[in-house]
Amino acid sequence: MAADACGLAACISGRGDWLRAKAAGERLAGLAAGLGGDPVSLLSRGGGVEAFRHYPAGDVYDLSSHAQFYYHCHRDGEFGHIHLFQRPRGMARGLVPAVATADADAPCHLIAAGFGERGEVVELFTTNRWVTGEAWYRAEAVKAMVAGLRLAPAGPLAPVAEWLAALVAFYRPLIEVLIDERDLAVEAWRQAHPGCDELNDGRLEITSSRAIDPAADLAELTP
Repeated sequence: MAADACGLAACISGRGDWLRAKAAGERLAGLAAGLGGDPVSLLSRGGGVEAFRHYPAGDVYDLSSHAQFYYHCHRDGEFGHIHLFQRPRGMARGLVPAVATADADAPCHLIAAGFGERGEVVELFTTNRWVTGEAWYRAEAVKAMVAGLRLAPAGPLAPVAEWLAALVAFYRPLIEVLIDERDLAVEAWRQAHPGCDELNDGRLEITSSRAIDPAADLAELTP
């Protein structure tokens, strides 16, 4: 099967990376099958979802790695998405924000995963700084955080966290491309709108995105 020029397979170079991605995809498939439900239902406990409310309340936070995520939606009828973050206490030494906030513990947004009507993951995307109020790190720093992601919190949502970590591991080559495209989109916006504060301009929200299908993307890596 020919690789989609914009998809995961097109972002992988070399047999070693190909084999690692295939193994990560197989692990993701196994974890998804063992969840006992879709991630959205598990995070929202099968109830109705209120716009902008975080699920679960208080987010899922790994006290060891200081990685964090939550699910929410922006409007009724939307299928929602997960935002994944890394807090500074879990970052490698030397990683500093290009644009800090007043909060020294402000996180870096790594990636968002969007869902379809059946609770299946269908999209990966990045956002502008104002969307989550994050401290803004350049692409190389964000990619280093993605590569070093550890997500294994205790509690009933640990299986969802394990699934999310596996999703990031499988799609890491594509996520790195999306992060690069994020910075390019912000710079292009700055040049096209002189005098604007590009990181806080509400007209620029989604900075890069790709549709994904884990089963199909794994099949594309299988000879």
